[in-house]
Amino acid sequence: MTASESRPIIVIGAGIVGAMTAFYLAKRGLEVLVIDAASRPAEVTSHANAGIIAVGHAKSWAGPGAPLQILQALTGRSASVVVTGRPDTALMRWGLSFMMNCTTRAAVRNTGKLQALSRRSRELLPGVAEEVGLGDQMQLEAGLYIFQDHRQFDEYLHSLSSDDRKTLAPLDREELISLDPALAGIGHGLVGGLKSTLDAAGDCRLFTCRALDHAGSRLGVRTLFGQKITGFGVDGQTVHAVRVQNREIPCTAVVVAAGVESTDLLRPLGVSPNIYPVKGYSGTWQITDPAAAPRLPYIDETNLLAVATYGGKLRATFLAEFAGKDRSLAPERTTHLQDYVCRHFGSAIDPKSAEFWTGLRPSTPEGPPYLGRVRKVQNLWINSGHGQLGWTMALASAEYLAAQISNDTPLLNEVSAKAAWLA
Repeated sequence: MTASESRPIIVIGAGIVGAMTAFYLAKRGLEVLVIDAASRPAEVTSHANAGIIAVGHAKSWAGPGAPLQILQALTGRSASVVVTGRPDTALMRWGLSFMMNCTTRAAVRNTGKLQALSRRSRELLPGVAEEVGLGDQMQLEAGLYIFQDHRQFDEYLHSLSSDDRKTLAPLDREELISLDPALAGIGHGLVGGLKSTLDAAGDCRLFTCRALDHAGSRLGVRTLFGQKITGFGVDGQTVHAVRVQNREIPCTAVVVAAGVESTDLLRPLGVSPNIYPVKGYSGTWQITDPAAAPRLPYIDETNLLAVATYGGKLRATFLAEFAGKDRSLAPERTTHLQDYVCRHFGSAIDPKSAEFWTGLRPSTPEGPPYLGRVRKVQNLWINSGHGQLGWTMALASAEYLAAQISNDTPLLNEVSAKAAWLA
């Protein structure tokens, strides 16, 4: 049966979020077609991200301390957040909503949603990894948060809530190195850190591709690549078809899981999700001496980088850059990554093997993604806006949405970002 002869649920987007949405819909016995403008899965935000399932980092960026950080970014005094593009109306709209979510009450609420999605995803991860044939390629032991500044480490420890302390164990320098000897390469600047028993790591792109392969061969999910969505066929409050180039593909429902492109896709339908692209950079090196490479994924809270190893590669990522949809690789960013990795793990990698990449994280002002049905259209759904936590929250977001589409009660409750256009 061809795509034009059937009426599947169409999932727009073949990154980790779209792939897992298709997976969980198909697990419920539903017919699914995944459409993506790229030539293969995971070619955009899921392609070369950090690969860390960072449950310990699943906290709302918008909070009482964020306005100062934004001010520093606007004046060029922030190492982790920069604004390089000319402020546009989309950024101003996003920024206003972000500032409205910087209260303590909003931060607690939004962090709770992020934690619920992240922890549920972590529960699901081992079983799904085993099912798609990647059970032996996921690092499920733990993740680390390291510090190279005594004052910063002490302040972070004092800020931990009682819930944080259940899964984050403080470690001094010697304990960190005992746990992962490669961290000795950071030198005496390493002052301490935290071990998150919920964190994990794995190749997000490989997982996405393997999950779609499995969904296709075992669950009947079909895929259509290299096809740009040009519009929707709508009758009243129902989408009956998705337009790609010169034809229409009939459907019973549509799930938009297209990351930063979700807003442009939905705007013709009178819906404008407040999702802004936040640019991040990564570098990937071939490991030549596994004993000298870090064993556990970690986030360097002082230097604001993330490092993970898997599949014989070391990957480092950093920065939140507001540059619109610019995907160019700035030489100063790649040099920064190269210097950090060679300085700390130069004996573990081949410096000449570096491959650099940049991706746009689809970020909502609140932090949690948009999950649910679009109010104006009875069979149009969205699963987008995961920011830097797409890999961390993808499984739970997909499970949650698949339950809703199937008219079942989701295991989680109230985990979507709020929006008047969501039912």
